[in-house]
Amino acid sequence: MKSHSLCLLLLCATSAHANVYQCEQDGKVTFSQFPCEENAELAQEVNAGNVVLSSNKKTDLQMESLKKKGRYLEYQLSVTEQQQKKQLTALEDEYYEAQKKGAKSNYLAMLNQKMQKLRQEFAEQKQKQQQELTALNNQMNALQRQYAVN
Repeated sequence: MKSHSLCLLLLCATSAHANVYQCEQDGKVTFSQFPCEENAELAQEVNAGNVVLSSNKKTDLQMESLKKKGRYLEYQLSVTEQQQKKQLTALEDEYYEAQKKGAKSNYLAMLNQKMQKLRQEFAEQKQKQQQELTALNNQMNALQRQYAVN
């Protein structure tokens, strides 16, 4: 009987300490005692009924906001690249068709200038978006350093 009581006491003692992980999947927030992914963050540490918050919520919200903005900037960059490919392909097709038909050289030169101008505009737009993304990454790194110090 004593051994059964001892085993029961040990089981209760081991279950008195647990970690709670906060996960966001498909836009829904869930809580689990197991991490949902490799880089999951500990949301709460539960010990004998006392809850101790182990993360700085303000910093977490700032990081999440910066990450979302970063994903949006990456999306914009990919859309810009797709638009560039589509418009350049259309101009190149028009240029080669005009060449086949023996179009005048001034028309071909105009198409060539359009292609060069389009490439330059997209290069400038891409550079601006990449600079914004770099600045955002720098903000995230600074926030992570600040978070590590606190």
